[in-house]
Amino acid sequence: MRKIKAFFFILFIFSSFLSAIEIPDSLYGIWEGKDRFVFFEKNESSEDAQIVVLLKTFYGWYYDRAAEPQEYADKEKRTRNDATARKSEQVYFDLNTISKASETIQNAYELNLKYSRFQNSTIPFVILDDNIFLNFYLQDDSDKNFYRGNAVSEGIKISQQKVPQNIGAFYINQDKIFNIRYWFSDMDYADEKVTLSFDDNQYFVDKHLYSCGNNYSCVSGRSKKIRNVVAPSVYKEEDFIFNSDKSIMILDKEPYLTKLADKETFEDFIALVKEGNSRKAPDPAPLFPPQTLDWHWDVIDLLEKDNALIQAVRARQKAFGPCPREFGK
Repeated sequence: MRKIKAFFFILFIFSSFLSAIEIPDSLYGIWEGKDRFVFFEKNESSEDAQIVVLLKTFYGWYYDRAAEPQEYADKEKRTRNDATARKSEQVYFDLNTISKASETIQNAYELNLKYSRFQNSTIPFVILDDNIFLNFYLQDDSDKNFYRGNAVSEGIKISQQKVPQNIGAFYINQDKIFNIRYWFSDMDYADEKVTLSFDDNQYFVDKHLYSCGNNYSCVSGRSKKIRNVVAPSVYKEEDFIFNSDKSIMILDKEPYLTKLADKETFEDFIALVKEGNSRKAPDPAPLFPPQTLDWHWDVIDLLEKDNALIQAVRARQKAFGPCPREFGK
């Protein structure tokens, strides 16, 4: 009975943190990353929305329509070759906002990818200046120096990912920044603070962090104090990316995906595929650099002139066509 009550308590707490939404306008369109394109098509039903993933295979020289709705193949026939399967993967998704206790964070989401009945992955991300970032932290309501981390994923993939076993949080104190580790825990979520002590100073941080449907803890059991505190690093604001009100702090050095301007339709997507796959990779450099060779035919003739067997072979060669030495003349 106690566990049942705890379950409903957690469900109540986090119903205010995550809420299903329609796809926001800021997410619509084609996004490009180092190894893929991701397309969120407009006017899709939020109940049956599917993700579109175009992989950059063969060192980026071929675009593989790896995941897309069946309707895409009906509209534009799929190319069959070694890189493209006869039928694409079909990955359904829905989207939740990420909120703090008092307000929704602008452009912070959890993307729930559903590969099958029993396989799914949750991808936290933020959108900032038409860029998608994966490694980000949200500022606490009551203590602006505390930033909560999220379960950092490997990105928007077409197969299930492992659940991260550790996430982080930061506490900033003037020119120092503490990096606090939270580990995967099966403990009941507790909405309380614990003590971080260092050099006779005490700071108060969340005991538990909840991300992507999982609970993470920075202390063992019922402990109220973080043990083995790692010494802080020097805090430099320029080492991080912030949004305008500093409610989001980003650790990524570069975006995971960048939005392509004015490309939001199926026709734009197919044009991108055709343009990419019409390119031809340059020929590889020759194994040996080209050069003019001197075969020293005068020396060869001198060595062969008294050899009756070789002279017979040469005579037979002339009957069939020019001698190799004549090609160089």
